[in-house]
Amino acid sequence: MYSSSQPQRAAGSAVPASELARRKPSRISATLPWHLVHRLEERAAYEGRSLSNLIAHILEGAG
Repeated sequence: MYSSSQPQRAAGSAVPASELARRKPSRISATLPWHLVHRLEERAAYEGRSLSNLIAHILEGAG
């Protein structure tokens, strides 16, 4: 389930520059099963990324 306080925009709609200037990265926390963390750590090491960078990369691709 996804919830956000930000309204969602239709794909391809223009975003005003004033809104882009206000956007900042957000920090989140998640609890994952050990085996999934282990697999993600192995993949991150293989790809030469940090674990957090890998997870951000995966999530950006899913959006």
